[in-house]
This record gives sequence, C-alpha cells and structure tokens, in this order.
Amino acid sequence: MSGDDRRRGVIQLGGGGAPIESASRTAREPASRTVELTRQTPRAGITGRGVLQVNLNWSVASEADLDLGCMVLTRDGMGAAVQPLGAEFGALDAWPYVSLDQDDRTGETSDGETLRISLEHRRQFTKLLVYVYIYEGAADFRTLGGIVTISAPSGTWRIHLDDSPAGATSCAIALLTPGKDTLDLRREVRWFTARPPSSNQQLIDRAYGFGFEWVPGVKPPL
Repeated sequence: MSGDDRRRGVIQLGGGGAPIESASRTAREPASRTVELTRQTPRAGITGRGVLQVNLNWSVASEADLDLGCMVLTRDGMGAAVQPLGAEFGALDAWPYVSLDQDDRTGETSDGETLRISLEHRRQFTKLLVYVYIYEGAADFRTLGGIVTISAPSGTWRIHLDDSPAGATSCAIALLTPGKDTLDLRREVRWFTARPPSSNQQLIDRAYGFGFEWVPGVKPPL
C-alpha cells in the first residue's frame, strides 16, 4: 500500500485483483434528518441494505488537495486501502466491497470525493477506517473547512473536521465495525502529523492495528 511520504511509488496490496469500479453519481442521499456526530455523541448504528456513502467536501478557497480513503479488513484476513494515491479506487460489487468515485484535486467539484461501502457485505468486514490526508497545497487542516457526510438508507450523519491542531496532515475520521444487526459507526476525528520516515497512512495504520505494508505511491499528472 502506498503512504503519502513524498516518495511517490506504486501501491501493492496483497489479495488484490478486484476490478476498478467506474462509480456512478446518480445515487441520492436519503431524505432524513442529519445527525451531528460529536465528542459527546460519537456513535450510531447503521441498519438496512444497500450502500453506505461517505462524502468529503472542503473549501475551494483553500487550494488544497485532500484525499479521502478507507482501510478495509475482511473476515478472511484480506486487507485493502481504497484511496486516490496509487489509483486504488476499489470495487463495490467485488472485494473489497468499497469504492471511491474520484480524485478531486482542488475542492472545486461540488460533489467532493465519495466512498461507497456495500451494506450487503457488512458481515464480511472486520473493520473499516475512513481517513483523510493532505496530499499537497496546505500546511494543515485548520483553514480547510472539511465536512464529512455519511448517508445510508437508515439515516444521515455529519462529522466536522474543525478541531485540527496546528501542523496536522491527516485524520482518522470514523471507524466502522459489524454489530449483531448493524454496522456500528464511531466518530474518531483523531489527528496525525506525518514526518519522515513515517507517512500519514503508516501512522494511522499503527494506531488502529491494520498491519499493512506500505510502499511509496504516486498520482498521475493532471
């Protein structure tokens, strides 16, 4: 897997081979009240079938390139990191059952970046961690106005990335784990600052125990 340590290389993921999905933008959020997830009320239970969407938007005035990603572990021991770096956009209807729609490099796209997670396969997940990191264009998150909206057939939740310490370059946003009849959502908003030789992804991985091997990653030119 690739970490954003400024030595760009290629993502290598064990157990890969899933096709890259060309994600559609036709899905709409359910018409329901949006619940704010905060430090005081950080948890929610996601029920039902269909697709869970995780959308990241940030201020166009920031001139920053943020990357939304998801680390995935499934019960068969397979792991993946779905993220723009290394063009690892995943697949929704095949392993790892998580896909990313695009790489918005400026914040100018009104839809931002959206992860989609198949609730049909929720029992196959061990854990999923949604994260974001600064690829380039900003010193830290304090002026970026990042907002994450999580929507599913059973509800909509919002997480504000508004309490970043100075110099933070990445954030573990939310942890998803399977419950008895739910996919349990927990707000994390845990900040990290990458310094060589450790990348943003490596720091997050160590904190949450995914145990992936990371190699330098690259983005193709625009």
